[in-house]
Order: sequence, then C-alpha cells, then structure tokens
Amino acid sequence: MPEVIRLFFQHEIIKVGTYSISVLNTVLMVPIVAVDVFIVRMFTRFIRKRDLYKKKFVRNLGRVFKGIVHLLAFVAVMRVFGVRLANIFDFIAAVLSFKLFTIAGTDISLLTIIVMVIVVFVAAKIAKVVRNYFSSRVFARFNIEEGLRFSLAKLIGYLIIIIGVIIALQGFGIKLTALTVFAGVLGVGIGFGMQSITANIVSGFVILFERPIKEGDMVRLHDTIGEVTKINLRATVIKTILNEHLIVPNSEFINSTVENMSYGDIRVRIKVNVGVAYGTDPGLVKDALLEAAGKTENVMKSPPPSVLFREFGNSSLNFELLVWIDHPRKRFDTESDLHFEIVNQFRRHGITIPFPQHDVYIKKLPKDGEG
Repeated sequence: MPEVIRLFFQHEIIKVGTYSISVLNTVLMVPIVAVDVFIVRMFTRFIRKRDLYKKKFVRNLGRVFKGIVHLLAFVAVMRVFGVRLANIFDFIAAVLSFKLFTIAGTDISLLTIIVMVIVVFVAAKIAKVVRNYFSSRVFARFNIEEGLRFSLAKLIGYLIIIIGVIIALQGFGIKLTALTVFAGVLGVGIGFGMQSITANIVSGFVILFERPIKEGDMVRLHDTIGEVTKINLRATVIKTILNEHLIVPNSEFINSTVENMSYGDIRVRIKVNVGVAYGTDPGLVKDALLEAAGKTENVMKSPPPSVLFREFGNSSLNFELLVWIDHPRKRFDTESDLHFEIVNQFRRHGITIPFPQHDVYIKKLPKDGEG
C-alpha cells in the first residue's frame, strides 16, 4: 500500500519543456496558494476595519505588501516544481509555449491565445477610437442624421474587430480555408441551437439600417415605456420611467408592434378623462379644464388645449381634456400635474366629481309573516 501511494504522488500529470509536474507538486502547491490568499485577505480586512484605506500612503503600502506576498508565493511554488530562481524565466517560457491543442495543423499554445486576445483587444480599442472619430468628425461634417451616423459608426467598429481577428488567425498560420469544416459545424449549430441568437443579430442589422428606433427615442413595447439608451447587435437597452434598465432582444422590435413616441414629430398628446355631477353647467366645466391646462407646466400653448364632451354616463357627465407636450419624457409628470390642477379648479368653481351610485325602488314591502 505505501508503495502504491508513493507511485501515485510521483505520477506525472504534465510535462512542460524539461520540467515534470507530479501529483505531489500539485498537492504541495495548494497550501502555498491558500496561505497567500489568507494573508492578503487578513491584511485587507485589518486596514478596512481601522478605516485606513482612505490614506493614500496606506493604499500604496498595501499594494507593495500584497506584491511581496504574491512574489514569495510564486517563488515558493517554483521551488516546489523544482525550478531554480535562475531558471524561472525558462520555465515561464516553457509554460507559455506548451501545446494545448491543434487547429488546421497549427499548434495552439497559451502564448498564442494570449497574443490573439491582445490583438483582438487592441482591435476593439482602435475600433472605438475610429468609430468615435467618424461619428463626431466625418459624419458630422456631411450633416448625416444622428441615427444613421450611429448605425454606420457601429458597422465600422464591427468591421475593424473582424479584420483584427482575421489578422490574428493569419498571423499564427491558421488559414481561413482550413476552418471550413469548423464553419460548417458552427452553421449547423446556429441553424438548430442558436436560432434565437441569430434572429436577434439579424434584427440588430435591420434596426441599424432601417432605423425604426434609435438612441434617445421614447418607445412603448407591450406594457413597457422607456427611453432607448443603447442599441447593440443582439439586444437593445431601454431605460424605463422607473429608472430600470431592460435588456430587450432585437427581434422584439421587428416581430412586435412598437410605439415609437419620438418617431418624426416628438410632440405627444395627453388625454385626461374626468366626470362631473349631473346638473353642472358644461360651459363652466370646459372653462375650468382649460384654466387647469393653462396653469400646468409643460403644457404647450400651440396646439392649444381642447375639451370634448364625450358622453352622458350612468353617474356623471364625462369630459375629455386634450393637451400637447413637446417631449414624451414629460408625459407622466404632466399628467400628474394636470390631475392636481383639475382638482384645484373644480374645488374653486364648486364642481363636484361624483362617485357611482344606484337608486333602488321598492314597490311593495312584505307584510309580517310573508317571506
């Protein structure tokens, strides 16, 4: 049994260059990492408990201390692996060049992945700079509409990132023609398992080109009202009137009926329904409603407010006040202000808002003893 245990711990897990890492090396590495994490956390907790993190000197000292602890832990792990201090860089080079897998005859190592990630990251940063430059300088010079400007800038950004990925692949000898099998498998996966994602991406391109909505628009989607804050390739971010951010798949804007309150003319008409008691002078009600509209902030003077006598209700004479505001964002605040002002004007003019009531007529009361 002891011999079996010894062989188990000496079993080679992986060989990196000329260095061999066994089960025992891995087991010994665990407590070193645990002690490293424990010391750093205890030091951080000690500083925060005494509220010392606000001092710049303490923060810098903390960074130096953590760096020293991590360095000592790293050296200890290297010694566990049997790596001398003079050979640490050789070991790191061996780890980075270790083959993980092969694509199209090209060996992919950790270094390959790191460099590809860096290339894509740099491409994304360049795409952001170029996108902002085109949006603020080039497109603005040609007086391109803001929504179209945003769409074109997005497409330019995506194009630069795609070029960066192609450069990264070609740079490591991965030819795109060699990836046809992978692309075919991916296509089948997209056709079956990624239908919704594909639909949302295609819908994203439709939104960018057709522009039924754009950033800054106030929209109503089903029962949700909010402002479009960002249009991404797969989903759109809507900030609701309750300051909640909803991530809505782009296909919802293509397959559903969307009310764009900012499309074309951004003015919005508000309707307020109100009922008054029978016997009230309708002319007095009209004057009171128009006076309430005139005293309410955000209500436009042109087009002017109007009042409609809608119907003779069961318990009231029903009127409708129609006013205009210059932006959809002001809708709910203006509706609330109108309600407050209508109550004030009705109270001032002695106008009563009735509640539903029913008259019950009893033709004959039952005699004593009758059911």
